[in-house]
Amino acid sequence: MSVGVDLLDAHHRHIWRRIRHVANAVSDGRVDEVRAALRFLHTYLVAHHFEEEEWMLEAGYPGAREHTRMHAEIMDGVRSAIDAGRDAKAIFETAEWAARTLQAHMRIEDLKLGRFFTARENLRRLAESGPGAGTALTPLPGSLGTVKLERDELEPIASAADRRRDES
Repeated sequence: MSVGVDLLDAHHRHIWRRIRHVANAVSDGRVDEVRAALRFLHTYLVAHHFEEEEWMLEAGYPGAREHTRMHAEIMDGVRSAIDAGRDAKAIFETAEWAARTLQAHMRIEDLKLGRFFTARENLRRLAESGPGAGTALTPLPGSLGTVKLERDELEPIASAADRRRDES
């Protein structure tokens, strides 16, 4: 599954490998292996979520707060399975929950994030392509703030307009 952003996709491939490791441990029915696989997954998720949350904040992703809350919920669930003691049923159920939740999160929430990054990159490329290339962009009212021009900056504009009027 791709979200269209190479770095996120690479991270997700690592997560999927770890989820498969958890699933294999569950199918073997060994509680210690499941717990070890969950620790392995948890360790990677800590690093992945940290990086992803940094990217969201730096990019101004509008869904960052909710996305971060979902990360915390996933981490709490994985942590509870690791800390479940010897209760095999609880560990197996939580491991399955974690796999389903991570799959849904990547297919829905991370896809939204990927679309945001892709749109942002496309806008950057369009803006850098120069005049006359691509579609014209009109900023939303108030999104650029107030531009204050000094009188000397206006004089060349007025002079050019006066010359055009004089030539007609």
